Amino acid sequence: MIEQFRKTAGGWMLALAVVLIGALSGCQTNAPKYGDSSQESGNAFHIGELITVKGVPVSGGGTPDSTIEHTERIGEDGNITLPYIQQVKAEGKTASQLQREIHDKYVPKYYTDLTVTVYGADKYFYVEGEVHASGKYEYPGNMTVVRAISVAGGFTDFAGKTKVQVTHNGHRQKVNVSKAINDPRLDVPVYPGDTIHVPRRIF
Repeated sequence: MIEQFRKTAGGWMLALAVVLIGALSGCQTNAPKYGDSSQESGNAFHIGELITVKGVPVSGGGTPDSTIEHTERIGEDGNITLPYIQQVKAEGKTASQLQREIHDKYVPKYYTDLTVTVYGADKYFYVEGEVHASGKYEYPGNMTVVRAISVAGGFTDFAGKTKVQVTHNGHRQKVNVSKAINDPRLDVPVYPGDTIHVPRRIF
């Protein structure tokens, strides 16, 4: 009886050791090359935004062995075009997400390893017309027409609140901000480079 108990206990100890070894092995898995993009939430790239992609070969390895440096505005289709790998979807992705995707497209097909950096130009939007503080404002990551007007000090007494114009990539849209204030579904997103014009109300 005692001998059987020892065998049973020994079996449990062996199984426990196997589980612990597996768990420790999992903990030692290499970290991803690029960071978690969850901290960049709200900082995704948009159509028309100017971005730069830089790729540096690691230890001089790879074919070709030249550094990649490419600057381009995101097209209406949401893509940019890079050497060798051609079109890459950039719209809606954060810098970390795009870096990871570009890296995986180049490595190992064209490079043995590559450090990729993606960054955009300074992000601003513009508010003009019948607001208390018209001007250029830094884009914080998430912005709508209602919030943008608030950032610019709010409407003046002469503002045409029902015919606010938002210009994005050359396309102009009218927004009834009076209704959008009460119904967020009618609020319109604002992207880097957009201009919001508040006209003067006609009496």
